[in-house]
Amino acid sequence: MRRTLAALALATFAAGARADAGAAAADGPRATAAYVDELLVRARIMGLAEDPAWLRLGRWRRKPTGWVSEVDGLRFFRSFRGKTDPLAELASTLRGFFEPDRGDEDVHVQCRFPARLQFLTERLGIDPARLPRPACPKLALFRDQTAARAVTLVFSAYYLNNPVSSFGHTFLRLDKAEEARPGKGAELLDSGIDYGAKPDTLNPILYAVKGLLGFFPGQFNRMAYYYKVRTYADAESRDLWEYDLAMTPDEVRLLVSHLWELGQTYFDYWYLDENCSYHVLGAIEAAVPRVTLLDHVGAVVIPADTVKALFLNPGFVRAVHYRPSIRVQFDARAGGLDAREARLVERLYADGSTPFPDDLPPDRRAAVLDAAVDLVDLRHFRDLAVDAAPQAARTRHLLLARRAELRVQSPELQIPIPEERRPDLGHGSLRAGAGAVESTRGGAFAELSFRFALHDLADPPDGYPLLSGIEFLQTRLRLRLSDGQPFVDELWVLRITSLNDFGRFDLRPSWRLRVGAAAVNDAGCDGCLVPKAEAGTGFAKTLGPLDLYAGADAGIDARAGLSGIDGKGIRFGIGPGGLARLRLGRLAILLADARWQWLPGAAPGETFELRGTLRVPLGRRVALSLEALRAPTVREGSLVLQAFY
Repeated sequence: MRRTLAALALATFAAGARADAGAAAADGPRATAAYVDELLVRARIMGLAEDPAWLRLGRWRRKPTGWVSEVDGLRFFRSFRGKTDPLAELASTLRGFFEPDRGDEDVHVQCRFPARLQFLTERLGIDPARLPRPACPKLALFRDQTAARAVTLVFSAYYLNNPVSSFGHTFLRLDKAEEARPGKGAELLDSGIDYGAKPDTLNPILYAVKGLLGFFPGQFNRMAYYYKVRTYADAESRDLWEYDLAMTPDEVRLLVSHLWELGQTYFDYWYLDENCSYHVLGAIEAAVPRVTLLDHVGAVVIPADTVKALFLNPGFVRAVHYRPSIRVQFDARAGGLDAREARLVERLYADGSTPFPDDLPPDRRAAVLDAAVDLVDLRHFRDLAVDAAPQAARTRHLLLARRAELRVQSPELQIPIPEERRPDLGHGSLRAGAGAVESTRGGAFAELSFRFALHDLADPPDGYPLLSGIEFLQTRLRLRLSDGQPFVDELWVLRITSLNDFGRFDLRPSWRLRVGAAAVNDAGCDGCLVPKAEAGTGFAKTLGPLDLYAGADAGIDARAGLSGIDGKGIRFGIGPGGLARLRLGRLAILLADARWQWLPGAAPGETFELRGTLRVPLGRRVALSLEALRAPTVREGSLVLQAFY
């Protein structure tokens, strides 16, 4: 009935407009107002204010109280009700398109909201001849600089040395060509677009708290893609995975316009959900209404999961490309050297004027110099970029000069694409488990476990760093079968293991960290759930499928009732620790973890923990885990079925 009445109103309105055409032609403003009213009636009949494409452009989400936009910058809205009223915003935007051009650069509504203009023009059939033509010089410059004909989503691999980047990072590349160009240089001139927080503190604790609670503004920014490559692949030694998206020219144009709109405003930045990857997906969805992306990510938005969401829209990813980090490039160069040549690289790194042996041919000298230059870049890239390493800069300049004198062209560096490391092929970041436990403390238990994110060293390795693991909010609940008593056995807020293969050219130490609460398995408070924090460092070595780590750990436990220093509820521990992992391809992983600690002033005066895990993948989504624990007051074994999603 409502649609019928609206249609009659529109017909009556149109008839009146035609009857008064002569007068309208003589009265421009009245004719424009009448035309806008006609468009608004048409928009109401079409239900355009609740069209998913319009709602995506305004980033409105349905809440219990109604529609609410995720955009927090008020300049993004024309109507004072725009944040919560898509219809009011549509009407105000549409009227703004027809306001006279007063010559104010990029102030006109057409200049501020070009994506809305494109959308409403297509849906309502707006006559371009009826619209004013503001110059919009800043918008025109943005379009000229991006010159986008295609779009690529880029995943920057996990970087555990920076908490903000521990789970990876995604951003967009606006490509000046429709297809990937040959070589590894042409696309460096394309534009990179990312979304990130604008912090107001360097304090790591405040940074973490504010990032978790949404106290930072988040904004979209544009920079040359080569700058992003220098930041991630070179300065931080992170591999880049590039996913070319199948978008039409109209969709590319709409995305560029929408990114311009978003660049004028801000969102409250939430590290766990409304983060870089979330809003990048939201921008793509707004430009490509035929795909669904944000519905495929969870309450905690992990960058790798947003990459997987692309593939849940068949055909949306045209191609996948790999850009190796500077560390991978150096390892490839060093791998082609013999022992003598490798020693020469070390000497040239220390002294760029080191002479070559007389019997070393020019092509091998070139290979050694190429590796030496890469080694200087690998170890000093950040400082070189800001002129903070003068000695390294002089060494690099000398090495390049000697390389140029050889007049030998090196063969193109061939690096096999590590398909097994593709982030879209990894297991789901959330993990849930259910199983049974047999323990010398209390007999048999049922066990439930849950982890928000992301990966540990015993999980199936495809899609994740081979020598790193990071877990966020790992919880293990148990139910004693004898009396039905439930309790928490572990609740780790954060656990990180970062191993570095110690070798001739990589002298970085390995480290591990865990913060949370776990049951004490010694006489200090047998079976009590005790808050604890522990960190350790050491060195790791990879020998084929075997990974070894040895180091030292230090930690603190605190809880009322814990038999700690002088009988108080706090104790410190320090001692050796290590782990060994055997990777049996995709069949299974065997992991052993050992820790011993001296507890000065506490009773008992020492403690230890031995854990073993055999995990067998049963596909990408399921694994079977057999685990064993040996500690001073308990021995136990468990069998757990784990599901990733």
